Amino acid sequence: MPGVWLVQAADGTEERIEAGMLATEGGALVALSLEGVLTRAWAPGSWQTVRLLSGMEAHPAGKGNDSDVVVGLRMA
Repeated sequence: MPGVWLVQAADGTEERIEAGMLATEGGALVALSLEGVLTRAWAPGSWQTVRLLSGMEAHPAGKGNDSDVVVGLRMA
Protein backbone atom coordinates (compact mmCIF):
# COMPACT_ATOMS: atom_id res chain seq x y z
CA MET A 1 0.00 0.00 0.00
CA PRO A 2 1.46 3.39 -0.95
CA GLY A 3 2.13 5.92 1.78
CA VAL A 4 1.02 9.52 1.94
CA TRP A 5 4.00 11.89 1.95
CA LEU A 6 4.20 15.63 2.63
CA VAL A 7 6.94 17.39 0.64
CA GLN A 8 7.79 21.01 1.43
CA ALA A 9 9.35 22.93 -1.43
CA ALA A 10 12.17 25.43 -0.91
CA ASP A 11 9.66 28.27 -1.47
CA GLY A 12 7.53 27.03 1.48
CA THR A 13 4.70 25.45 -0.52
CA GLU A 14 3.65 21.91 0.46
CA GLU A 15 2.62 19.02 -1.76
CA ARG A 16 0.87 15.88 -0.47
CA ILE A 17 1.51 12.83 -2.67
CA GLU A 18 0.89 9.08 -2.59
CA ALA A 19 3.95 6.96 -3.37
CA GLY A 20 5.36 3.56 -2.55
CA MET A 21 8.67 5.15 -1.56
CA LEU A 22 10.72 8.32 -1.79
CA ALA A 23 14.47 8.36 -2.37
CA THR A 24 17.22 10.95 -2.60
CA GLU A 25 20.22 10.91 -4.91
CA GLY A 26 22.67 13.77 -5.35
CA GLY A 27 20.27 16.18 -3.65
CA ALA A 28 17.32 15.27 -5.92
CA LEU A 29 14.16 13.71 -4.46
CA VAL A 30 12.14 11.11 -6.41
CA ALA A 31 8.80 9.48 -5.69
CA LEU A 32 8.31 5.91 -6.88
CA SER A 33 5.20 3.75 -7.18
CA LEU A 34 5.09 0.32 -5.52
CA GLU A 35 6.12 -1.10 -8.93
CA GLY A 36 9.20 1.17 -9.02
CA VAL A 37 7.83 3.59 -11.63
CA LEU A 38 8.92 7.22 -11.24
CA THR A 39 5.82 9.28 -10.41
CA ARG A 40 7.31 12.64 -9.36
CA ALA A 41 10.77 14.23 -9.02
CA TRP A 42 12.20 17.36 -7.41
CA ALA A 43 15.54 18.88 -8.46
CA PRO A 44 18.34 19.48 -5.95
CA GLY A 45 17.58 22.65 -3.99
CA SER A 46 13.90 22.74 -4.99
CA TRP A 47 12.66 20.69 -2.01
CA GLN A 48 13.34 21.31 1.66
CA THR A 49 11.71 18.59 3.82
CA VAL A 50 9.71 15.41 3.36
CA ARG A 51 7.90 13.20 5.83
CA LEU A 52 5.67 10.15 5.78
CA LEU A 53 2.20 10.90 7.09
CA SER A 54 0.38 8.18 9.01
CA GLY A 55 -2.95 7.57 10.70
CA MET A 56 -5.06 10.67 11.21
CA GLU A 57 -2.51 13.06 9.75
CA ALA A 58 -2.59 11.24 6.39
CA HIS A 59 -6.21 12.38 6.16
CA PRO A 60 -6.64 16.06 5.13
CA ALA A 61 -8.43 16.85 8.43
CA GLY A 62 -5.67 15.27 10.55
CA LYS A 63 -3.21 17.01 12.82
CA GLY A 64 0.49 17.03 11.89
CA ASN A 65 3.58 16.39 13.97
CA ASP A 66 7.26 16.92 13.20
CA SER A 67 8.58 13.38 13.70
CA ASP A 68 10.38 11.36 11.01
CA VAL A 69 11.41 14.30 8.83
CA VAL A 70 13.97 14.10 6.00
CA VAL A 71 15.71 17.42 5.31
CA GLY A 72 17.28 18.34 2.00
CA LEU A 73 20.48 20.32 2.29
CA ARG A 74 21.42 22.86 -0.33
CA MET A 75 25.08 22.63 -1.27
CA ALA A 76 26.80 25.90 -2.15
